Amino acid sequence: MRILIIQLFVNGLITASFYALAGVSWGVIYRTTHIFHFSHHLVFSVAGYAAILVTTEAHLHYFFGFFAAVAVAVLLGCGIDAFLYRPLRRRGATQATTFLASLGLGTAGVALLLLAFTSSPRRLVGFPTKVLSVGEAFFSPADLTMAILSWAMIGFLLFFLAKSKWGKAIRAVGSNAEMARNVGLNIDRIYLLVFAIGSGLFGAAAFLFAAKNVAYPTMGIHPFFMSFTAVFLGGVTSIPGHALAGFILGLSESLGMLVLPGEYKTMIAFAILFVIIIIRPEGLIGIKRG
Repeated sequence: MRILIIQLFVNGLITASFYALAGVSWGVIYRTTHIFHFSHHLVFSVAGYAAILVTTEAHLHYFFGFFAAVAVAVLLGCGIDAFLYRPLRRRGATQATTFLASLGLGTAGVALLLLAFTSSPRRLVGFPTKVLSVGEAFFSPADLTMAILSWAMIGFLLFFLAKSKWGKAIRAVGSNAEMARNVGLNIDRIYLLVFAIGSGLFGAAAFLFAAKNVAYPTMGIHPFFMSFTAVFLGGVTSIPGHALAGFILGLSESLGMLVLPGEYKTMIAFAILFVIIIIRPEGLIGIKRG
């Protein structure tokens, strides 16, 4: 039992790192634009297949697969904002209408992936597969890379938002878009930037997921659900809260397998969200409004 607990704890740390990255990737978009970007899961899936095509099909080094996943995710995310959300904003579309448009795009996009690649899973080749160990816990190079790279990118994002000119502009728009527009900020440009950042982070997460598991058309749905769960659990207004909530979700999901079968792991995440929202509606670190 002791060995099982140790292994589940290590697995939980790895999953927690992934969920933390997924959470901030969606959170930076939602916090700034207030768009329920449902098609974020499509960005993840397309990025994963981009990595597969570059490494497995084109036989290039997995470094190029990582770059391809991030680049394709950025292009797709920015394209969704420029050609879907921006026209809807200019027409005064409601949040519900924007959500339905995003839902439709995500659903249609996954259907196209199914047509193009079928439902057969594809593996990313070339990434080291040697088993590593620390004490009685075992993990793969993909696991280690996922944990280190996830927190490195989260740390860089927090530094960027806190110290850079563009980061301060993003925070200003997220706090009050109308006031930010009145002082001369280009809202459309800021929105495009956060879609680039959030999509790029999710593209990196997709590469890490494909390196650890396999790619398939609906691969982005579960990470997406965990990402927006982390955002509302941690507090919509707090990027560190999104990371913290993702960490809690990943660790709870893994350790919960001590008492529940694996197929109930998603239920654990939503149960935690339900309890926290009842107790603290603004989330763990969110700012209470009104």
